[in-house]
Amino acid sequence: MQAIIAIATLLVGIAIILVGNGLLGTLLGVRGELEGFSSSLLGLIMGAYFAGYVAGTIYIPDVIRRVGHIRLFAALASIASIATLTHGLLVHPLAWMLGRAVTGFCIVGMYIAIESWLNTQSDNTTRGHVFSAYMTTNLIGLGLGQVLLLAGAVDTLFLFALASVLLSLGLVPVALTRVREPVIQDVERLGLRKIYEVSPSGVIGCLFAGLGTGALWGLGPVFASGVGLSTTGVSGFMGLTILGAVVMMWPVGKLSDRYDRRIVLLWVCVASALAAIAALWLTRIDTTWVLLGGFLYGTVSMSIFSLSVAHTNDHVEYSQMLETTASLQLLWGSGAIAGPIIAGLFMQWTGAMAFLPFLAVAAVIPAVFIRYRMVVSDPVEAEDQGDYVPQFATSPVALEMYPEQVEEEEAEPEESPPEESASDKT
Repeated sequence: MQAIIAIATLLVGIAIILVGNGLLGTLLGVRGELEGFSSSLLGLIMGAYFAGYVAGTIYIPDVIRRVGHIRLFAALASIASIATLTHGLLVHPLAWMLGRAVTGFCIVGMYIAIESWLNTQSDNTTRGHVFSAYMTTNLIGLGLGQVLLLAGAVDTLFLFALASVLLSLGLVPVALTRVREPVIQDVERLGLRKIYEVSPSGVIGCLFAGLGTGALWGLGPVFASGVGLSTTGVSGFMGLTILGAVVMMWPVGKLSDRYDRRIVLLWVCVASALAAIAALWLTRIDTTWVLLGGFLYGTVSMSIFSLSVAHTNDHVEYSQMLETTASLQLLWGSGAIAGPIIAGLFMQWTGAMAFLPFLAVAAVIPAVFIRYRMVVSDPVEAEDQGDYVPQFATSPVALEMYPEQVEEEEAEPEESPPEESASDKT
């Protein structure tokens, strides 16, 4: 508990910022519908956020080394606050697209700063608690953002201003923190071709996890509004989806530590597809039942990325886990850029209900591929698997907080390339 108290200012700061960011993402989908923006156009706008995310993951570490954590965090929070307010002042597709890209760049930059800070402030006895507290803070912040959609009318400037205020307010506890600034380390990336040779299932799983998650975050509110849900219903749909992730992410991960991780990943993908189809069926009965469908989809789909990363890391040395995860998060980001764009086109052509079949297909394809890999390659024995780490695509620095990573680095300081034997290529 003392470890959490010591970094409370950092957790409070990022939580407030994520509340504002969660509110903005959902608000844009609902407001865009009211303004008559097409689904394909909204898909492009939402995809711009993840384009900014990918760019920030690449460039932000160098900037932090030049100017320091607090100054960069303050600058990014201010820029994100301005971009958020601009969405409400300039209701135009190009302005929104640029604003989303800027926001994505700033948010991932703040993730990197906070995560490297938290890593420095924890040791082997506290890292697990810090890691869990941080991931829980992420979900709580995003979930509360959905609730705040009910705080005002979506067709006014008020909610944009509220989100902007929250992004600025989150800067205060961080700027006043007494936690010392760390020295950020370079996080290199392994080539995706090399990672694919080592773990094809993990690469495909991460790519399609990004495709589905990007579509969900970007166009979930558009879908919910398009099928006739009120603002309260849209808030409930997105909030329950996040709640589902909170409920099941740890149990699913623990299950994957006991059995062949590919089997668990396969069934999670299948369950995600079935949940999306179930949501489609429930929506045709009564649109309010889609809330249950969102919860069911969230319970399984949010684990696909973590399971894919964990499976890939089962095939590399622990000294290469950070590099591998950094590459996989960029891959996830690429899928997240494409997800809302492709889903938006389908929704434009066939209506809002096309959203759920798209989510189902995005889960079925990796399931089929993983099943094929299970036929042609041997599994990693359960006792040889590393521990599951529940992750969201924040930044690769988050993985440094996981205690097993530090222990292995201390025990095996020398790096060695991944094994590429036939049995490893799963």
